[in-house]
Amino acid sequence: AFAAGLPYPRFYLDFETVGPAIPIWAGTRPYQALPIQWSCHIERAPTVLHHAEFLDLSGAPPMRVLAEALIHTLENAGPVLMYTSYERGVIEGLAAMFPDLAVPLQAIVERLVDLHPVTRANYYHPDMLGSWSIKAVLPTIAPDMDYAALEGIREGTEASAAYLEAIHPRTQPERRDELRRNLLRYCAHDTEAMVRLVHFFAGT
Repeated sequence: AFAAGLPYPRFYLDFETVGPAIPIWAGTRPYQALPIQWSCHIERAPTVLHHAEFLDLSGAPPMRVLAEALIHTLENAGPVLMYTSYERGVIEGLAAMFPDLAVPLQAIVERLVDLHPVTRANYYHPDMLGSWSIKAVLPTIAPDMDYAALEGIREGTEASAAYLEAIHPRTQPERRDELRRNLLRYCAHDTEAMVRLVHFFAGT
């Protein structure tokens, strides 16, 4: 009932972040979680799916441009679906970093819908082995999307390391292109996973 009752358009959002011990951009602090990438699957009607994404490997601080692109992509209405509250913290951090963007970013926060609590309350499969992480849930509802089958990047810390390698001035263009493909594939996999989860719960 929860899944079927979600209004359209639906925005499925996931961030990737870095938190280097030694800050690489002015005005940031050690270990600060800084968003460097997002993926958003947009479902305007049943089976009508569009994908948007942001990733800047220039090495310049990406946070403001990322936030502006996010505000534009998420429009003004419709649930913004996430898995756990991490996305909320990232958006609130952006609002604190850029006060002039705080109003539209806070409006996004108010539209957030967390899929983790409803999953934990209503679904379990023995193969999850006691974990409700999206990586544990997904193979039980969509075996074709198992994270283990991804090439290059399979989890968040690998994505952070790949980003830092990609923006390093000594990284060769061919390697940077490979890292870009892997980063985009991994983040898009996260948001597609949420789409599949909602459709599974709705029985569609």
